[in-house]
Amino acid sequence: MVANLKKTILNASEMPYANKKVYELIQSETGGNVRAFAKSINVSQQSLNRIFCIDKRNGKYPSVSNDIKQGIIDVYGKDEIWFITDVDTNEEEKIDFSLSKNDIIQSDIKEGDYSGALVYDIDGTCGPENRNIDFTRDNIIGSVNLPGINKSSRIIRANGDSMEPCIYDGNMIVVREIQNWEDVFYGQIYMILLDEYRMIKYIRRYEPDEENYIILRSENPKYDDIKLHKSKIRKLFIVENILSVKTQL
Repeated sequence: MVANLKKTILNASEMPYANKKVYELIQSETGGNVRAFAKSINVSQQSLNRIFCIDKRNGKYPSVSNDIKQGIIDVYGKDEIWFITDVDTNEEEKIDFSLSKNDIIQSDIKEGDYSGALVYDIDGTCGPENRNIDFTRDNIIGSVNLPGINKSSRIIRANGDSMEPCIYDGNMIVVREIQNWEDVFYGQIYMILLDEYRMIKYIRRYEPDEENYIILRSENPKYDDIKLHKSKIRKLFIVENILSVKTQL
């Protein structure tokens, strides 16, 4: 039974994002004492231990259970968004969101610099165009290093009008890949990669068959909803920030 995570976890950076956030919270709140943290959120130590260990049956980390998430929300004042982004909504007053969520200037994109969230010369699609996506070094323009933007995320251009007026053609979006379906929050905006299409849409529940299907919804009312089988999704990225690049005078 794992008692202290500092002594057992070799590389927390390899964990899925939500698991790593829980790991970091245990470090800050109980000094790595998983037994004390499990007791504080009223879950078993065993159930907490397992999310930090690769399941030998499939070679993957288990997803953070709903019981663990709810315990953290109730006891430590987090919300569901905390599990999928670096921005702590409890500290919003300390962060200047005018840059990270709205406007940036061209000079905020540091060409040839790789220290922040990497900016790629790639289009995300808010319309019907077909495009491949290739996050390679050859496509890197530079990086953005500003409060509220997760440095491990990626920044690309949005293309098309299906998400207007939420995301305009030419805006930049900050995206992060989602590894587990359990980490998807309905009602949020995602970039969905299929074999033939790449789309930026809201993901909504398909209530008649939530296990197998979702609804992709545009902001622009001229676009119809799309019923999509989950098996067709090849990669999924949550849109964490929407950036409007302003021209400097």
